[in-house]
Amino acid sequence: MGRETDPMLGREALSGLTDKAVRHGFIQKVYGILCAQLLLTTLCGGVVMNYGEPMLRSNPGMVMFCMFASMAVSIGMMCVFMCNPSLMRSSPTNYVLLFIFTLAESVLVGFICIQYTKESVLIVTAVTAFIVLGLTLFACQTTYDFTGMGPYLMCAVLGLCGMSFVMWIAAMCGLSNSPAFRFLHLVYAGVGAIVFSFYIVYDTQLIVGGKHGTQFSIDDYCMAAISLYIDIIQLFLFLLQLFGQRR
Repeated sequence: MGRETDPMLGREALSGLTDKAVRHGFIQKVYGILCAQLLLTTLCGGVVMNYGEPMLRSNPGMVMFCMFASMAVSIGMMCVFMCNPSLMRSSPTNYVLLFIFTLAESVLVGFICIQYTKESVLIVTAVTAFIVLGLTLFACQTTYDFTGMGPYLMCAVLGLCGMSFVMWIAAMCGLSNSPAFRFLHLVYAGVGAIVFSFYIVYDTQLIVGGKHGTQFSIDDYCMAAISLYIDIIQLFLFLLQLFGQRR
């Protein structure tokens, strides 16, 4: 006689395989969007660096206007993401908002990179790619669950905002050339790089899901891509402040 199998066990196994397939599709979509964002940022940032450098010498006011305009668009898009998250689950609206945000961030990154030599920007880009790859592999392989660290990371970001405000006040008072200010700036950049390295691990585990306590919903593929994109861009900018050679 053949062995009898429990139909409930068969259905549970099939359900588990289906869930894994759906999650793998979600992960592929998120990283596909992320790769497109990073490619757009690289291309657009390179164009801005190439054409913005002579503009900085001839018309610095226009450069400052473009920087603040792109920053305003980026912040405005982030407010839209947070205040109306349902828009980021509705296609093609989510892709349009995603493109606008990425384009604004790309222009902003390009204008920031103008302040540094091209060689140092390329080196920091390579270092950032290496760190992101290592942190991604660590997040996927480690047995530690970082998905519960959201409140602590948010507190760290608020601390960075406080340090940034203090540095801005000091610069307004003409203290930006003092040794204490330069040391504070290095500390700020180093802490920022560490915080967003943790954020990369945190958001990667939210994307991968599975054994981790919390995860992104499969409908939040755009928000997942945006979260990881912001982490990578912020890590790059902090590393640029640490190791970049100014013109």
